[in-house]
Amino acid sequence: IKTQELIQKIKRKPNMPRYIVDGFVFHVNITKGNPPMIYLRCLEYKRLGCHARAVIPYDGSIQDIKVNKPHNHPPDMAAEEKIVFMRELKEVMLKNPSVPSRTVYATLSEVYPTAARETPFDSIRHKMNRWRREHD
Repeated sequence: IKTQELIQKIKRKPNMPRYIVDGFVFHVNITKGNPPMIYLRCLEYKRLGCHARAVIPYDGSIQDIKVNKPHNHPPDMAAEEKIVFMRELKEVMLKNPSVPSRTVYATLSEVYPTAARETPFDSIRHKMNRWRREHD
């Protein structure tokens, strides 16, 4: 598999995309400069203290990403599935307020088995319930 095939852009908000490069997830840290550049930081910065950084021209394509500092952790090849799994969980929770969170989780875990294995229900139960409370 070629590197560019492993690079994917996953949107979480219209103006705040996440970028996955060879199993490493980056988020937008800041956009600045002339010409403008998008500076990215490893998603594991807070949790693992990873100082990996990357940069991409504002009008550039995903293939233009340049990683400037190495990661201090291995890649997560299930990263994309986990991001999509969490997004789907939230969407289904908000659209179906009468369905128990465990039922929502069990249903989607069949669609995203790898993500479900790495994200057990008990570890996100509180988050799922908070999504509902904040939406009421």
